[in-house]
Amino acid sequence: MKIMILLLSVLLLACTASETKIPTGILSETEFTNILKEVHLEEAAFELNKSKGVINAKNSLATSYQSIYKKHNIDDSTFSKSLGHYAKHPEILEGVYSTVLEQLTDERSTLNQQETN
Repeated sequence: MKIMILLLSVLLLACTASETKIPTGILSETEFTNILKEVHLEEAAFELNKSKGVINAKNSLATSYQSIYKKHNIDDSTFSKSLGHYAKHPEILEGVYSTVLEQLTDERSTLNQQETN
């Protein structure tokens, strides 16, 4: 939930810049897309599980963030810096989110097909 609020805040305050070169310490679009997809899936799970206990759901979400960061060999600072960078370039961020949405839609279609078989 904190990430979502941070994302929305950064998007609202973002300004476009003519330079879109990715600085050192910022995740590539592909890496960022993959991580962002995983983060949003975990946040969706949090929303579903918080009715069973907010504290446990928050702890689970925090653990999930750390697992995602560890899997991708980054830390929360790298993710936050990357999020800030892409928020300053909304045209790129829009493309990232389009890719995330496409991937999630494809995964859902695959799951729906498996359920009907």
